[in-house]
Amino acid sequence: MATPHVAAAAALVISAGVTDPDRVEAVLESTAKKLDDRARYGAGGLDAAAATKKASRDHAAAILS
Repeated sequence: MATPHVAAAAALVISAGVTDPDRVEAVLESTAKKLDDRARYGAGGLDAAAATKKASRDHAAAILS
């Protein structure tokens, strides 16, 4: 049942300005909370708030540079 949650988090990341699919995936994976069993939890627990904040910072940095 994680798919709808990840799709919603991806939509938040995209709305924050990160639109490249590979970058969206990277943001979601890099902000996931690490859990013990990688075989069961993959990259970890989804943290939509952290992903949205990181996407906003990344997008702002890209605009300013």
